[in-house]
Amino acid sequence: MFEVIETKSDLIQFVEKISQSEWLALDTEFLREKTYYAKLCLIQIESSDGLRACIDPISIDDISPLTDLLNDDKITKVFHAAHQDLEILLQMTGSVPSPIFDSQVAASVLGIGDHMAYARLVEAMTGTVLSKAQSRTNWAQRPLKPAQLDYAIDDVRYLAQIYPKMLKQLASKGRLQWLDKDFEQAADPQTYAINAQNRWKKVRGLQVLKRPQLSILKNLAAWREEKAEQSDLPRKWIIGDEILIELAKQQPTNKEELSEIRGLNVDRTQKYHKLWFDLIAKGLATPEDEWPELPRSKKPTPNQNITIDLLMLVLQIQAKKHGIMPAVIATRKQVATMIQAGNSQLSNDWRGEIVNDEFSKLLSGELRLGVDGNSVQLISKS
Repeated sequence: MFEVIETKSDLIQFVEKISQSEWLALDTEFLREKTYYAKLCLIQIESSDGLRACIDPISIDDISPLTDLLNDDKITKVFHAAHQDLEILLQMTGSVPSPIFDSQVAASVLGIGDHMAYARLVEAMTGTVLSKAQSRTNWAQRPLKPAQLDYAIDDVRYLAQIYPKMLKQLASKGRLQWLDKDFEQAADPQTYAINAQNRWKKVRGLQVLKRPQLSILKNLAAWREEKAEQSDLPRKWIIGDEILIELAKQQPTNKEELSEIRGLNVDRTQKYHKLWFDLIAKGLATPEDEWPELPRSKKPTPNQNITIDLLMLVLQIQAKKHGIMPAVIATRKQVATMIQAGNSQLSNDWRGEIVNDEFSKLLSGELRLGVDGNSVQLISKS
């Protein structure tokens, strides 16, 4: 059973009932196909006492009673793949819930699976196969049908069952503290800050541009980001990535030259032309030492590749020892970047704790790799 909360008075009563909970399982349903900001359509919640509700933020103008609860630092907020939920709640309430627990991250640390989808995690930990019948629901449409609400509440019904099991498993493995830094970063509002000046790095196809053209792209992409945010429209509705690339490449200065860009409707975009020309000119006038530059990854040297191979074996040994997937600790690319930078320490979080000491000792000669039976092992030279 669960409540469907559509008025502020009902929300206040529900919040009061769960205000002493140790933890809350939370999920959101949202749409963002036609907007820049995600439109929050539903909040599902279950308390540590087993009280459940679907809260309708479309019907309730003021959800501040829930905001106060989400900001209560005595209550852990439990999510699965928390990033989008936290970003949306930040947009809606002005703050990021804290402290948090992310079952997807915990599943990686426990060796259950890396970047595991919620349905797979539920099946792995409870044996329940979730229905996918409502996965394409228009969550903004009202009224929501009982089947849609049942589907939505399952996102916290089983999360509330999984969380205590995960805590117990993390404690038994001595890994409760491993996730602290991950969760602190997830609860930091700066994680979700919009940086229009860096948006050019995410424009598809930018690899074809030279550095002076990247200077133009940076200006155009920043303008589009700010325009999309102000208009609350998807970026591609303002102008597509492929058009940004062509503007930076061809550098038109008049309408006739603009008309040569395939896919650009010059009549519909008339109001932007003067601005585009100014941004192109600004990019061209940027001093060379201020041109953006794409990070160009250099290939490791043969000797570096040998070192990387050895460290990847160490990483695999340590991952097997702890019962987790190697990629959860680090990828080969990350290890290569570390070696090319002249380092032997991966990171200062739990990932580093698993391998940093072994990396250093192998490179210093205190440990060596050996074969015992069918397995490669780390062996002390003493």
